[in-house]
Order: sequence, then structure tokens, then C-alpha cells
Amino acid sequence: MFVRDTPGVQSLERGLQLLRAFRPGITSLSNAELAERTGFPRASVSRLAGTLVSAGFLEHEAGTGLYRLGAPFLGLGLAVRSGSAVLQAALPFMREVSEGQRINVGLALADDCDMVYLDSVRKSQLGIFRHIITGTRLPMAETALGRAWLGGLAPAARQRMLAVLAERYAERWAGTRREISGALAAIRRDGFCGHDHRSGVMAVAAPLELPGHPLHALNISYRAPAEDQAPAAQRRYGELLLQTAGRIRRAMA
Repeated sequence: MFVRDTPGVQSLERGLQLLRAFRPGITSLSNAELAERTGFPRASVSRLAGTLVSAGFLEHEAGTGLYRLGAPFLGLGLAVRSGSAVLQAALPFMREVSEGQRINVGLALADDCDMVYLDSVRKSQLGIFRHIITGTRLPMAETALGRAWLGGLAPAARQRMLAVLAERYAERWAGTRREISGALAAIRRDGFCGHDHRSGVMAVAAPLELPGHPLHALNISYRAPAEDQAPAAQRRYGELLLQTAGRIRRAMA
């Protein structure tokens, strides 16, 4: 049986961390940038990247020295999305709510310290559905989506994740932790939490626990109303969110 400190397992974990350095908008990275993002020595990055290039998971441009994700990830991403029973059950309800209310409805999973969208159904002002790219990442600690996911964890698992986030945020953690505490209290009280993106958009999110499936989070985002109407709007969309989550749970039962 393999254990975490087995050299082969360590190499696999490091290789996966190297791949996680690539994000939407960060499509090309040098050896030095990979080392900075992962904290690995440059020599280790070179060895790991070389193995991943040989396997086809990374491409290397000799002229610039930059690495890019390889073609296998296109198929892997599609397999994750099309293979998600939760997403397939949720999409009809997400589309119905988005179309009926002219709002955005998203479903996400956690990866490392981020939330990753499986899909987000968006209703534009022109009445045309728009989908953000599957795989879009948002910081777990700073969004309603991530805080809702934290709220759905068992207490021991939540404390472990909060410890990871505290280490990641370092001196910025105190203020973020207070906001997370407020969101967790809201979830215990109301079943959902809210967040103002300070860009004319507000969001509410709730954990989506389904037996036999990973913990998901569901969110609704909408144009921020006038300040005096914000509390009522948050309650209204929060109730709609909980109703939608309930419909998904019943469909998966």
C-alpha cells in the first residue's frame, strides 16, 4: 500500500501541483514562473515538466521556454462535465430559474483553495443564454460560492480547510476569517449566505449536499438593486436558491 511519503506518490502530487498552476488567463508559464507558483526548486520543476511533456500533458515551446497544457485536458474537462450526474440533474432547473428571473445560476465544486464552475447559466439583457467557460475558478474564501461550500462541510473537515486557507492568506487572513464567520452564521440561520461583489453584482449561495456525491455549491448572482432594496432582494433570491436546491435534491433522490 502506498503512503504519502512514498517517492512515487510525492512525484505524482508534485506533478499535479504543477498542472494546477495553469488557470484561465494563465495559459503559458516558464520554468521560473512554475517554480514561483508551486514553491518547488527549479531543478525539480524541470524534471517534473519534462515527464509531463513526454506524457503529452504539457507542451514545451523551445524558442521561448514556455509550457502550456496539452490536448488531453480538453477531453478530461469534457469528461468531468458530461459525467457529472449532479450537473445533468441540475441544469434544467438552473435554466428555468435563469430564464424566468433573468438572473445567473451557477453550480461549482471545490479544488484546492478555489471553487470551480461546472456550469453557469446566464440570461443576457437580449434574452440569449450565455455560459461562462466550464472550469472558471473563484477564490473559496472570498466568494459566497466558496463560503457556502465551507458551510456544507462537516465541522472537522471545515476546520482543516480553514487551517489551509489561513496558511495561504497569512497576514490577510484575519479580515477574511471574520467575513467567513459571518457567512457561516448566515448559512446556519437562513440556509444561504450573500456577498456583494462591489461591481454592481450581488450573489447568494448555498451548499448542495447529495448522498453519494461530492459537496457542491449553488449560487444565484443578480444586478445589485438600490441600497434600501438590497436586503429584500437578498431574501427573495435566497429563498429562490433554496427552492432550486430542493428541486435538485428531489430529482437526485
